[in-house]
Amino acid sequence: MSPHRQPDTGAVLEDRILRVVLAVAQNGSLRGAARELGQAPSAVQRTVVAAERRLGATLFERGADGARATELGRVVVRHAQERRDLEALFSDEIARARTPAAGEARIAVGLGFLDQLTEQVLVPYQRDHPGVRLRVITGGTDAVVAALAADGADVALALHPPPHPEILTLCSAPQPLGFACSTEHPLARAHRDGSPLQPEELEGMRVATMLPGFGLRALHDEFVRVHGVSVHIGLETDSQAALISALTRAGAITLMPPVFLAGLGTDSDVVLLDVEDSHLRAVRAALMVRRGRRLPPAADALREACVDWFGNGHA
Repeated sequence: MSPHRQPDTGAVLEDRILRVVLAVAQNGSLRGAARELGQAPSAVQRTVVAAERRLGATLFERGADGARATELGRVVVRHAQERRDLEALFSDEIARARTPAAGEARIAVGLGFLDQLTEQVLVPYQRDHPGVRLRVITGGTDAVVAALAADGADVALALHPPPHPEILTLCSAPQPLGFACSTEHPLARAHRDGSPLQPEELEGMRVATMLPGFGLRALHDEFVRVHGVSVHIGLETDSQAALISALTRAGAITLMPPVFLAGLGTDSDVVLLDVEDSHLRAVRAALMVRRGRRLPPAADALREACVDWFGNGHA
């Protein structure tokens, strides 16, 4: 910036500029923002530079690893996010004024919770809000948290989510983990009396596990590292059904929360064994929203339904 030009501290950045700045921050790079916005990287760069000149300071530190917001940049990004939230809220309220109970609600869900959540929350929600378009996104814990942080979802539910500065946990519920296996597996026979499984008993065992990026996989990797147990991973998957199938058909064992087995029934040939590990016994599922965001009415009603579900001990 020219030393003779004073920054326009009272300037209001146009929506066009704010959208570009927000896209750069969320993608971590100018190129990523350009792909999202359908613009050339040079056009994105010109927009950012023009905003920096107007404000008299740098918004992003550019480097080989991408673009990171400065202190001023974080202020502008927060403003851009709040503007977008207000626009979404305004659009939703206009829709509701025209058609009662209209709008959109989006939820990101860890795969293991999808069946219960659908039956006990989403189906009743759709029945009570027939004019709302409900969008359900599934994936691993990392993907669920990323979707919420990037405004791809209004509410999120996941197992053992990592801390995130943009995410607020509304409530949580215990999901103590155990090792699941066939009722005919040697470990199941050895612990028919209900005694807890000792970590060293897993040495050399064939295991099935979720792919990296799932909270369950992170807990599995941490468990074997902490206890110094060597196991053979015979299956990696993003499918709950494939994981359970590996227990009954391939003689594998797997770390699993009770919710994964909730739909199998009392006559299932899969059993969940308690394990002597205080960390696994303390694992929780978390219901989350993005910190500081005002949800549109349709999304807020979904949030309330999920909170009630948690409060009734269903999660």
